[in-house]
Amino acid sequence: MAKPIPKWVQERVSRLWKKYNSKELTFEMIEKILSPMDDRNTISVFLNELKKAEWIEIKPSSEDLRKKIYTIKEPNIIMRELVQNEN
Repeated sequence: MAKPIPKWVQERVSRLWKKYNSKELTFEMIEKILSPMDDRNTISVFLNELKKAEWIEIKPSSEDLRKKIYTIKEPNIIMRELVQNEN
């Protein structure tokens, strides 16, 4: 169940969603969008915040098991889960 996230994380989710929607993302794709404002360490913290709040799904890459594939949950699913958590 999704949990609330800090505003700085929400802003970055919004940027990614505008570009990719719910497509599968690599770290490099995320870095390309967020790098003007964030370094690699901040992007890693961002992804950990999303994982902890259950806003993102993570699976190993089929091409390279050292890498991960990220998929942001759809906003309507996140909102539904947030409302359920309040009850």
